[in-house]
Amino acid sequence: MMNNQKQSLLTILFVGATMTTPLVAQDLQTALQDVEAERYTKAEQTLTKLATSSPTAENQFYLGYYYLRSGQPDKAKAIFEKGAAADAKNQLNNVGLAGVALAKKDRSTAKSLIDNAVAQTKSKDEAVLIRAGEMYTLSDQTNDPAEALRLLTLAQEKDKKGEHKDEIEMLMGDAYFLKNDGGNAITKYENALAAKPTLAEANYKIGRLYLRGKNYAKAQEFFKLAIQNDPEFSPTYRAYADALANSRAYKAAATNYELFIQKSGTTDPELLLDVARYKFLAQDYQGAVTYLDQLKGKINNPIIDRMYGWAYSALGKNQEAVEALNRFISTAPQKVMVDDYKYLGRAQAKLGTPEGDSLGIMNLEKAAPQDTTENLYREIAKTYYDDKKYDKAAEYYAKTIKNDKKPLNNDYLFNGLANYQYGFRVGRDTTAAPMDTAQIRIGRQTYFLRADSAFAQMAQQVEKTAGETYPLAYYYRGQSTYYAYPSAISLSTGAAVPFYEKFIELANAETDAAKKQSYQKNLITSYKFLASYNLAKKDDAKAKEYFNKVLELDPNDADVKKALEGPKPAAAPAKPAATPATKAPVKKKVADK
Repeated sequence: MMNNQKQSLLTILFVGATMTTPLVAQDLQTALQDVEAERYTKAEQTLTKLATSSPTAENQFYLGYYYLRSGQPDKAKAIFEKGAAADAKNQLNNVGLAGVALAKKDRSTAKSLIDNAVAQTKSKDEAVLIRAGEMYTLSDQTNDPAEALRLLTLAQEKDKKGEHKDEIEMLMGDAYFLKNDGGNAITKYENALAAKPTLAEANYKIGRLYLRGKNYAKAQEFFKLAIQNDPEFSPTYRAYADALANSRAYKAAATNYELFIQKSGTTDPELLLDVARYKFLAQDYQGAVTYLDQLKGKINNPIIDRMYGWAYSALGKNQEAVEALNRFISTAPQKVMVDDYKYLGRAQAKLGTPEGDSLGIMNLEKAAPQDTTENLYREIAKTYYDDKKYDKAAEYYAKTIKNDKKPLNNDYLFNGLANYQYGFRVGRDTTAAPMDTAQIRIGRQTYFLRADSAFAQMAQQVEKTAGETYPLAYYYRGQSTYYAYPSAISLSTGAAVPFYEKFIELANAETDAAKKQSYQKNLITSYKFLASYNLAKKDDAKAKEYFNKVLELDPNDADVKKALEGPKPAAAPAKPAATPATKAPVKKKVADK
């Protein structure tokens, strides 16, 4: 909130000083630039040295000002009191004490101190007016932008030559920023730029306004200008990182936040924790862990355990992730959010133990209904499918599809496969309640028909893209339709026929040799079904045609050879003379699974 150009004001403050004034003023100007750029360590060193070597009221004020700006109000108060005692007529330190009162949310004391300082200087001291106006803008919570503007307007009236124009305009912009008056704030910052075209702080603060308005692209434009003005002005990099992160450019955001850390020289653990957050968002999980390791023993913040847990989960260090997240959830239950259960569930599910699978699914289920960024039902379904718990997998793939605006083709595929696989287990699943014959028949039919529906949806989704097909969707539609009913009924109705025929058509049209080869077993099954279907219709010629197609793919198929040969004639008895044997019908064959 202070600009980089303090020379004119410093001249006012140091009238009558010794011959060392130019050097002291230069050091002070550099230190104030460091404060504004949040290079607090350097600023403290310079201002402490000045206040020690030349303990004037002004030097005490600026040391206290550093402490106030760096978030250390108690230290600031002690220094301001020392400065006020050094020169009772100098009102700057009383203005500083008002800033401390505002930081401590004591408005009445702050107002009394500022009003008295302005009155004592008869509203004519530009330095007092400027600093008093600034104090009313420093706190996000306890501020008074209207009073700040009144005081700064008085200062502006005294600044006949415009020597402090850029600084006053910047502070007025800050006051309008607090009033949520973006238009006037930008005007004031632009006025400051007109007075000093290379003022990085002005472009930074215009960018900050656009950032607050969620116009991230425009914000980035001004942050880039600020960096061109002054590559060492560190606050720009922090705000730029925020704008980039909100544009999902996480890697660039992490890079810029690290630049903020480097250029400010901060060792503040909370800011280092922010770097870890950005590293995580950039999927630099090891980088996040590296920053977290620097915070051990320096910060008592349970969020560290959360970050460790998330990063370890992403790195596949699942046991460490489980331990860290369980620690976080137990120590800070009021801060637990959806993602904590998500990453804990993922880590538990990958432990490779039955207990881990169970707990993992439990925690993913907690997160799934509230997670708006990922469809966690898909992960739960996959866990069940991998564990061959096909009934539960089918249930959760159905939830995946229901809770996704754009389900994946594979969601339909695995929903179909899970239902299909469990159809064969109905009545044989030892984890399910016992079933009688009728219940088994109905259960099998339910799962196979659900499978058919899922494969139909998958085929439809794939074929929305011109020229795209998935032949196996039709194969599994045929299989599901066949197994949904007793064999005799399926062969009688022929409901599965069009699906097998469509699969055969698409598979034979495949131009990729490897893919075509992969369909061979499915083609054999399809031909066998069609042969059996035609036998049931008593169309032996058509059945033979399909059996021969099987032999083209597998000349050694014993079942088909036997079906084509028919039964051998019985041996003729010695007496009476043998009569020709009656030709038996070809044995009907059904498709393999």
